[in-house]
Amino acid sequence: MLKEIKTRPVMGPQPVFVVGTYDADGTPDAMTVSWAGQNWMEMVEMNISADHKTTENMRLQKAFTLHLANKERVELADYLGIVSGKEKGKINHVNATIVKGRIVNAPIIEEFLLAMECNVISMEDNGRGGVYVVAQVVRTVADDTIIDTDGKIMYSRLNPIMADFETDEYLTIGKTAGKVYSIGKNLK
Repeated sequence: MLKEIKTRPVMGPQPVFVVGTYDADGTPDAMTVSWAGQNWMEMVEMNISADHKTTENMRLQKAFTLHLANKERVELADYLGIVSGKEKGKINHVNATIVKGRIVNAPIIEEFLLAMECNVISMEDNGRGGVYVVAQVVRTVADDTIIDTDGKIMYSRLNPIMADFETDEYLTIGKTAGKVYSIGKNLK
C-alpha cells in the first residue's frame, strides 16, 4: 500500500557530473553537479546556482566540459563539490591533470575517464536563485579502458557514481535488470 510522504521530487539517485571551466585569466575551475542530464540526442542540461564561479565562467566562455564521475574518483568529485571555485587554486590543490579542450575553451580533467566538451546554447535564470543551462556536446573523449570494440561506453567498467539525496550517499550502478526496448515485449 502506498503511503503519503513529504511532497518533493523523488527521482532516485542522480548522476554525478564534474563541470570544468576557465575563468577570464585562464585559470581552470571545476565543480560537482547532480542536477544534470541528457536533453535530446546531442544536448545536455543542468541547473546550477547563479552565484557559483562556474556559472560566471560559463557565461563568460560560453563553454564547459562535463565529466561523468566514477567510483575510483569519488573523493575528488566530492571535494570539487564542497570547496568553492572562488578559492583560487582549487584544482591545483588536488594535483588534477588538466588538458585544454580541443574544440571548446574549457579544461578536461584527465582523472575522470569520460568527458564531453560542450558549447552553451542558453542560460536562463530560473527565478529561484539558479540557472538552467542547455548545451550541445561537440566532442566526447573516453579512456580506452571503458570503451568496447564498437566505441560504446561500458558503464560497468566506468563505474559511475550517483548521488542519493534521500540518504546523502554516493551509489554505484547495480546489476542488469533487463534489455532496453526488449524485456517489455514479454507483456504483449
